[in-house]
Amino acid sequence: MTKKLMMLAMLAVAFGAWAATLSNAAAKQRYPWNGKVDITYTLTGDVTAGLPAWNMPRLFVTASNRVDGTTYTAAASALSGDTGTAEGVHHVVWDLDAQGLRVKSTNVVFEVAYATAEYCVIDLSGGANASSYPVTYVASVPSGGFNTDEYKTTKLVLRLIEPGTFMMGGSYQVTLTKPFYCGVFEVTQKQYELVTGSNPSYYQGDMRPVEQVSWNTIRGDSSTYNWPGSANVDSSTFIGKLQARTGLNFDLPTEAQWEYACRAGTTSTYNNGGDTENDLKQLGRYSGDKSDGKGGYTDVHTKVGSYEPNAWGLYDMHGNVWEWCLDWHGNLSSGVTDPRGSSSGSSRVLRGSSWGINAGLCASSYRSGYSPSYGYNDYGLRSSLGFRLVRTLSN
Repeated sequence: MTKKLMMLAMLAVAFGAWAATLSNAAAKQRYPWNGKVDITYTLTGDVTAGLPAWNMPRLFVTASNRVDGTTYTAAASALSGDTGTAEGVHHVVWDLDAQGLRVKSTNVVFEVAYATAEYCVIDLSGGANASSYPVTYVASVPSGGFNTDEYKTTKLVLRLIEPGTFMMGGSYQVTLTKPFYCGVFEVTQKQYELVTGSNPSYYQGDMRPVEQVSWNTIRGDSSTYNWPGSANVDSSTFIGKLQARTGLNFDLPTEAQWEYACRAGTTSTYNNGGDTENDLKQLGRYSGDKSDGKGGYTDVHTKVGSYEPNAWGLYDMHGNVWEWCLDWHGNLSSGVTDPRGSSSGSSRVLRGSSWGINAGLCASSYRSGYSPSYGYNDYGLRSSLGFRLVRTLSN
């Protein structure tokens, strides 16, 4: 039975560089209890001052149990009322029942704040028969971090990557004008199974990267769903089902997005700022450390997140499994903006290298490719093919 909630709300939130404050926050449960909590607060000043249109602050509401430390974040779909950024008194309703939450403590603190959404989290727990997947935006890394079983199985987390300019391949300038969310981890076998109902991987483990997936399997036969001519995907594929259940444009990264995210501001061979094989050993599973047992597996790939992340918190950009990109494997050119790759080709780009490849082929700049219909493991070539997701935003 749901007990009476203690409604304690954060009284004020500072906005840092923003010329705004949040005050007079209060929360009150509905009576008789119907799963809804009424939250009121006052905004003073301009919350959006100095921020780009693509990174406007949004309202975050959380409920923290001060007995066991559990914290719940309101899903956007569970919030109604005045969630905007205008000055004045705001009244917001959090429908806990709609989010499937049952708060049973008499010691719950509700907090309200405006912040930019640094992370996007997809809840896949409904499985392959779900009609929709809740999508939640998170302002910062939660207590305990994202490198936990939950975010490698039932939840899929992506980090916001701001637009910028970098030296692609270490030799020519590329500018990305659109921000995008990028998967913190390679898509795991459990995540793939929850979306599609199957796990095609040969070397199985829920938190290991899904493999034996071709470009065509992930998003649709490239002769029909032919990027860059069209961004459409086959509704029966992993990405097709994910798009349908979230209403959002998740896809594979372009090659430029992949390298930009991998480098995280570095110009070195590897994305921790290093150029030696010892630097690579800290970052991912490759031929020189595939027997180290990290993640609980030896010889081939291992659990995602078993090695150190780059400066943007992205794991396994070097090694573990090759990652498919959208582009045809064609010639690259200098001075390009938002490149979409060649208009045609015979191979799609693969990046990041794999568990049995030598150090020189694991560099941030190294590129390879396979036929988009190919997805099998190749023990002779010491490689497996997987992927991570992105979601490109409007600028």
